[in-house]
Amino acid sequence: MSNAHTSRPSAYTHALRITVSFDGPKLEIARVERVRMRVPAAPATAPKENQGGYWVEVRGGDGTLLHHFPLHDPTRRDVESFGDEPGDPMRRHPARTTKGEFEVLIPDLPGAQSFRLHGPKPDARAKARAAAPTSGPLVEHSFDDLRRLAGRAAGQGGTP
Repeated sequence: MSNAHTSRPSAYTHALRITVSFDGPKLEIARVERVRMRVPAAPATAPKENQGGYWVEVRGGDGTLLHHFPLHDPTRRDVESFGDEPGDPMRRHPARTTKGEFEVLIPDLPGAQSFRLHGPKPDARAKARAAAPTSGPLVEHSFDDLRRLAGRAAGQGGTP
């Protein structure tokens, strides 16, 4: 499937920089900023049904996938460290905090209707080490809401 911004490079001139905060399994949008830039090209293959992992989607009003890209686990449940001696293998340790923020950039495409961040559901994350869990929407917002949040951040006011 071709992405709208890949097939028509002049279709957009701005992107939305979305800051997502997390506190354990709770995810919410902290900030949205509209910036003049283009987002790097996304993979040509769409996410598969019952796929695991994390990814971002932008969909049109009719549900058409306009843009998507995979993410590494953005909530950092563990960290890597080098071994104590040269040649020792890398190790993983539980993260000391379950709070933080991460950012994603999505194209502000004409006709874009919804933004979704997909990932393993909180109850499935606990089982992730045993098997690859199926992912689903963790955060979902309309582009109208995102643009309104971006306008408020830019001092344009508006009502919630």
